[in-house]
Amino acid sequence: MSINLEKYEQQKKAVTISLEKKGINKPPIMRVAAAFDVSGSTRNMYRDGHFEEAANRLMAIAGTFDDNGEMDMWSFDNRFNRLATAKVNDYGSYVKREILDNSEVHKWGLTSYAPVMTDMVDFFFKPHTEKKGGFLGFGSKSVQVAPENVDVPVLAMFITDGVNDDKAATERLLKSVANRPIYWSLVGVGPGHQFDFLEKMADDLPNVGFVNLASLDVSDSVLYDQLICDELIEFVRKFAK
Repeated sequence: MSINLEKYEQQKKAVTISLEKKGINKPPIMRVAAAFDVSGSTRNMYRDGHFEEAANRLMAIAGTFDDNGEMDMWSFDNRFNRLATAKVNDYGSYVKREILDNSEVHKWGLTSYAPVMTDMVDFFFKPHTEKKGGFLGFGSKSVQVAPENVDVPVLAMFITDGVNDDKAATERLLKSVANRPIYWSLVGVGPGHQFDFLEKMADDLPNVGFVNLASLDVSDSVLYDQLICDELIEFVRKFAK
């Protein structure tokens, strides 16, 4: 086993320990997603490797919760990109390859939450159009296809370092899915005073949690203990198998 995968297994064990502290001895089955802020103020955190390490840590959560060990990924500034699914073999290299070195990813702009959150909800819950039938593409028809595993709850982790410019739209979006099986774990990196809006959303809505980290340079156990909060455990007991 490579050094990277040894660390990945250690982090998965740390996730399991955090669950056990909350009385969950068998990891729940959930789909796991993450959205990474790529607005202009995050440049230094990407340069210093903090977001790569954050992706590694979140992948360990996906490896514990998701039946395929995969994590659906997005990036966002004032626009968003739906990225390639992160898999265990991407551990240690995902952010550099799929975000930093990817010229198609819109980066270093302002910060808007609602567009990417809307796309995440659509991805997991909204029917989409596919071409069916025909031969070599001729005579095919567009049909509405239900999303896969719609009965499996979603853990959506949202990592940001700053204030968004679309609070009203974000609040409407979060309220519109308050009763759906999706739990938003909002992680604000930096001084707590700039995340009053995220904290309010967490206080107001049963499926939204907020974690404030002074930086991403914290231990695995500290991060997992904060992400796996009492409210997430209540959500797991309500929706997860």
